This record gives sequence, structure tokens and C-alpha cells, in this order.
Amino acid sequence: MNTPLHALLPRHAPLAGLTLLVLFLLPVLLWMTDMPVPPLVSPEHMTAFHTSAELFAVVVAIGVFAVAYHVRDRRRLLATLVLATGFLAVGLLDFLHLMTYPQMPDFITPNSSQQTIFFWLAARLVGGLALLLYVALPLVPQHRAPAPWVFVGGALSLVLLLAWLGLWHEHRIPALFVPGEGLTPFKIGLEGMVVALHGATLLVLLLRPQLMRRPGMPMVATALIILMASEVFFTLYTSLTDSLFVLGHLYKVAGYALIYWGVFIESVRAPMAQLQAAHHDIELRQQRYERLVDTAPDGVLVTDGDGTILMANRNIEHLFGYPRRHLIGQPVETLIPEHLRARHRTLREQHGEYISARTMGEVPDLRGRRMDGSEFPVDISLNAFEDEGGRRITAFIRDVTERQRREARIQHQATHDSLTGLPNRWLLHDRLAYSIAQASRHDHLIAVMLLDLDNFKMINDTFGHHEGDALLREVAHRLQAVAGHEATIGRFGGDEFMILLPELNDARQAGKLAQQILDRFDQPFRTGPARQFASSASLGIALYPQDAADEHTLVRYADMAMYEAKRSGRNTYSFYSAHLDAQVRAEQRLQERLKHALEHDRIALKFQPLIDVKTGEVVACEALLRWTDPELGAVPPSAFIPSAEANGLILPLGTWVIREACRQLADWARQGIDTPVCINISALQFQQLDLVGQLQQALEEAGASPSRLEIEITETVAMADVDLTREQLARLKTLGVRVSLDDFGTGYSSLAYLKSLPIDKIKIDRSFIQDIGQDRDAEMILRSVMGLGHSLHLKLVAEGVETAEQLAFLQQEGCDLYQGWLFSPALSVEEFRATVHSQRHA
Repeated sequence: MNTPLHALLPRHAPLAGLTLLVLFLLPVLLWMTDMPVPPLVSPEHMTAFHTSAELFAVVVAIGVFAVAYHVRDRRRLLATLVLATGFLAVGLLDFLHLMTYPQMPDFITPNSSQQTIFFWLAARLVGGLALLLYVALPLVPQHRAPAPWVFVGGALSLVLLLAWLGLWHEHRIPALFVPGEGLTPFKIGLEGMVVALHGATLLVLLLRPQLMRRPGMPMVATALIILMASEVFFTLYTSLTDSLFVLGHLYKVAGYALIYWGVFIESVRAPMAQLQAAHHDIELRQQRYERLVDTAPDGVLVTDGDGTILMANRNIEHLFGYPRRHLIGQPVETLIPEHLRARHRTLREQHGEYISARTMGEVPDLRGRRMDGSEFPVDISLNAFEDEGGRRITAFIRDVTERQRREARIQHQATHDSLTGLPNRWLLHDRLAYSIAQASRHDHLIAVMLLDLDNFKMINDTFGHHEGDALLREVAHRLQAVAGHEATIGRFGGDEFMILLPELNDARQAGKLAQQILDRFDQPFRTGPARQFASSASLGIALYPQDAADEHTLVRYADMAMYEAKRSGRNTYSFYSAHLDAQVRAEQRLQERLKHALEHDRIALKFQPLIDVKTGEVVACEALLRWTDPELGAVPPSAFIPSAEANGLILPLGTWVIREACRQLADWARQGIDTPVCINISALQFQQLDLVGQLQQALEEAGASPSRLEIEITETVAMADVDLTREQLARLKTLGVRVSLDDFGTGYSSLAYLKSLPIDKIKIDRSFIQDIGQDRDAEMILRSVMGLGHSLHLKLVAEGVETAEQLAFLQQEGCDLYQGWLFSPALSVEEFRATVHSQRHA
């Protein structure tokens, strides 16, 4: 039995120690005696030797990375990641060292001794530091690994930085080698640093007996001694071709091989032990095989190398209908459909000697044939073994009829809308991408049509979701009837449908179909025995390739055309056109300018006072964003806020508002102004799990009190996910921040959840305030909302108060606070401060 190398070292410790001592003292002896060393490699073969040695080093370093990155000891997660990514950097730097060797073809910039020595030293220093950290980091059980990509990214970034410096800025590096003179003191000093790193690593390893007792660590210690000797060689050579240079590379190759073997010996031993156990288990299984096979849950067949059936279990009878005694001696093709038998026989004869283990699911669409001639889908696992009779093949056979039915149902559910049965958004995009590829190959048109129901929201809100769902099913049915089989009809989301026409001769076909679809909407939709609705639709059409060449742009253009149809009066269709493209460019310009404004702090906060209805005093203010662009002029929030929400800028914009509001709170506090500030939180911000953390950090950095900060979320945002809302609001209340529900009255389900949400105020939407004195129903709703709010002990804030009549109504009905142009528009910091001071000194 072969003895592993790591086990030989302890057994022959004196001999191993003597060998190491000789290897270590050899470069010291050569240094002290200045003894000439005969050439080991002829100059004409030096490039080949160097290339071979360095390629070996690169492969070993990358091997260390690959194994260490994927096989990690739970107690040494951090250490293993440091070693793995450190040697990833070493491998790449050694590759750069190899490619910049003067005798190699120029790599990127002209090769030089300066470059190749620089990359050599960089690799040695990184490798030395990685080994030191590997043995120095503590043995601590870690159940959660650090993020591996962070280490990989750091290693790659370091290599890129060193490559940039060594390839394009080598003149900035102190001279490492002077032709005719040899190595410079700077280079020799760096080699000394590498020796010191290895010495420190060896010392740490010796001082940690628990680590040193691990099977591979003696190999690492041996490698460190050899690498230290290697570095000494690399301080003695005078040219890139002398024998000391060669000896240094040979020592390095030996050290790398020992590191690879030593560090990861346990990751090799464990699988080997498992393999030996598996072989032993196979022997036991072979002894029990015939006793157990008959009780297997799957059908089991055993055949010889020629495909003759030798054994069949009870489940084979159930699957195929043949009595087992009739199958023995028959060719296995008896159980295969007739049209597949010849192909199966050919494959078996060609590959029967080389068959390997195959698990269930590796080969799809296999078929079996029952005794009555019917076919059914099967899944087969194969195994081959040898016994005294020769080669045997075991087949485990499973009827997968029900599994395929379940998978088909799951696939259909994943790719189709559960309400209408139509393809969903994912499948629509997939078919559109395929259609574009076909159209590009065969040079024909594609039309993407987006249809949106014009009054669906009103129907849904008035008659309930059940009636709305029934209407959507009716719409889907009519679209399928009109578009035919060549078109793909799908539900794109909500009340939007997509019609994909994959092959057109001209655009008029799309317009004709669009009109036919709209004509079908002239007939009322019946959703029940006594319910019918009149509904219209708006259609937008975009064409490939004349409008766009990719699926996402086509859909976006069709969406723009659909909204153009709505702006044109609804119940019509519209093709994408150039003026819509101009609108897109204008939107893009707006987004670019907004990003520029955010990056250069060219947005501002203004503050609209919240007034006590009874006393007329300023008791709080709402922070409102204002933006005046040098190119676009004053841009209203109604224009740039939706744009920011569409392109994701709403998150950095919201972060800026939080920090600026907290800063202003702290500034006012220092001036003796204790007025609370309310800030609006967007839907995307509110969904962030670290929202409370952002607020806490901003408050702490500014030195502001949480009790004077108030967060406003809209009713729509609150009702989108009530569980998330409740959880987020609870965190905000724990922080000490107050919460308002903004635009109250515009949602649909808030009354049912209002009692359970931890809010302090509700802000009544301005649309209700505007109707005071004009709409008695609106006034009645207002009274109900205020009564509900007071019964729940909530403060009531009326938005958009512009007339004395509105204020009088609010005073009469007991509203707590109001804001609006009646008192003041949004004010600058100075204007707001002056307003507060004037009230206090009145």
C-alpha cells in the first residue's frame, strides 16, 4: 500500500530535517564562499526553462485558488478565502512575470528586466502575505462565510493596479536590475522582505501546535523553508541566465508543489476515504443485490452485455404487463417501441462496452412499450458491473407519466396568466425575442400591439374585483377570436394585453387588425347572467425593424403609442411616430439634467408651514423639493419626481432630502426654533429594509432630534403591502420618528387597516378640500373622515387650503392643522425662519 507523502515526513523526521537543512544552507554557502556554480541550463534553452517553470507555478497557484475557493474548512473560512484569492493574485502576477520576460515576445508594452522583476517581486510579496495571514488568522468556527466575491474583487483589483504600474509606468519604480552590474539594493531588500514574511509565517506556524498538527501543515512548513532558500538565490544572481537564477526557480517550483499538496491534503483525504467506503459498500450491495432488487420501488432489469434480460423485478410486471418469466432471455428491445428499437440496438452495440453510471433525468423523452402495445414516458437510471458471468447492466425504470403532467402544469403556470390562461409577460418577451431573430433572418416585419382598457379601474372599483376579473377573461376570449392562430395574445399586466404579430407584409395589416379588435369592443361584455359592461380600449403599435430593433424598445414604443391613443380620445389606435421619440428624448434630457443637479447639489428644499387651525400659529412645516435648472429653468416636482421614480434616481434624491432635512432641523434647533419638519418618502424608499437605518444615521450625523422629524407616506404606498407597512412604521416609531398618512382619501382599502397602522396624522387630500362650498357630498365625506380620525386619536391635516371659506369649514368641523396658499406657499429657509420669529414676537 502506498504511503502518502505527508505521512512519510513524521516517520522519517531526521532524514527530512537533514535534507531541508542542506537545501536551506546551499544558497547561504554559495553566498558566503562566492563559489562559482557551473551552468545548469544553456542560454539557448533558458527561455524554455523559464517558461516551463513559471507556467508550472501559474498552474499551481490557480489550482490553490480553485481548490481553496470551493473547499473551505468551516473553522477557517476567512483564512481559506485569503489564501485562495491571494494565490489567484499570485498566479496572475506570475503570468505577467512570465509574459514580460525579456526573451519572450513583447506582451503589451516592450518587455524589460524591470517589468519582469517587478511582477516577480509583487507575486512573492502577495504570496508571502497570504501565507502569513493563512496561518495567523484564528481558528474560530464561522457559520456564515464572508462574501467571497469581495475577496476575489480585491485580488483582481490589486492585480490590475500592479499591471497598470508595471506595464505602463515602470519608470516610476526604483531600478531593480542594472545590466552589467546585477541586482540593485532595492530589489535585494524586497527579496529580504519576502524572506522575512516566510520566516514570520514559519514562526507563527510553529507557535500554533493545534494548527501544526493538521496533516498538511508540515508540508507548508517545509515549503516555507524551501521558498526562503529560493529567495536567497534570487538575491545572488547577476543575470537572467545564470545558474543561481535556475536554482531559485527550481526551489520555487518545489515550494509551490508542497504548498498545494500540504494546504489541501485534508480536502483530498476526505473524498478518498469516502471513495474507499463507497467501494466497500458496493461489495456489500452486490452480496445483497438479488435479495433487495425485488423490493425496489422502481422497475429493475438486469441484462448482459448483449442486451439479453437476465432478471426483472415485480414492478417490471406492473409497468410493462409482461410476466417476468416471459421476459427472461428476451432482448431488452422488447420493452421499447417498435420505431425506436433499431436505433436503440445500434447504440447499445456501439457503446455497450463503455456505458457509465447514469442517474434519473439525464436523458429526456425516453419511451417504454407495454405488452398491449401502448407507449408511456419513462425515466431510466443505468449502472454497469462485472460478475463471474461477465458484464452486467442494471436499469432502474420509472413511469414518469404523472410527473410530466405535473411539470407541464407547473410550466404552464410559470409562463401563463392564471386568470385568463394567456401567455404572461415572461413568455411574451421570450416569443418576441424569438420572433425578432426570425424576422432578422427572413427580412419581414413584426408588430407589437399593446391594448389597455379605458375604464377598467372604474369598473373594478365600482363593482369589485370579481366583475373586473370576469371582464378581463371576456376581453382575452375576444382577442383570441379576432387575432387568430398566427398572433400571440398575452396578458401584459393589470388590464394591459399584448398582441404579437410575428410575420407581416406591411404595416397596414397591423392597423387593420387593430381596428377589428376595437370593433369587437362595440359589443357589451357580459360577465354574468344579468351584468354587462360597455368598455372601450386604446391600442399602441410599434413595428420591427423600422421603429426599433430590440424587444424592450419595441414594447416601450408600443406603450408610448398606446398612451398617445388615450390622449387622442381613447377607443382608437396609434402607431409609434417620430414626435413620440422626441418626447422620449425630452424625458431622457430631463433625467440627465436631474442626475447632474443631484450630483452638483443644485436642488433645494423649501418649507411650507403647517398651521394650527384654532390659533393660526406655525406648528410644523413640510419639506418640499424645488429644482431650477440652468438649461430647463424651473422644473415643477410634478415633472421631475415621476421621472426620478422611473429611472431609479428617486433613491439618491430621497437620501439627499433626508440628510438635508435633518441638517436643517439641527441648524434650527441651534437657533432656538423647535419646529418639526415633515418629509415625503417615495414607494421605492419605503420598501428599502434599511430605511430606518438611513434615518437614524442622518439624524445622528446632523445631531437632530428624532421627535421633530415626521415621515409622510401616501395612502397608496401604505396599502400596497400592509404587512410591510406595519413593520416599517413600527421601526420608525421605535426610532422616535412621527408618521403621517399623506393624500388620505384617494386609496381604496385604507379604512379597513387604518386602525392597525401606527400613524400619528392623516393628511386629507387637496381634492376634497377644493370641493368645500361646491359639493355637499365632498363635505359629507370630509366630516366622516375627520370624525374617524378623531375617534382614533389622530391629528388631521388639510392640504391645499386656498380660501377663507375652506378654512372656516375646517375650523367648524374641528380639523387640527392646515397648509396651503391661504397662509403661505413653500418658503426658503430664511423666509420660514422670519415667519416663525415674527409670530413669536407678535
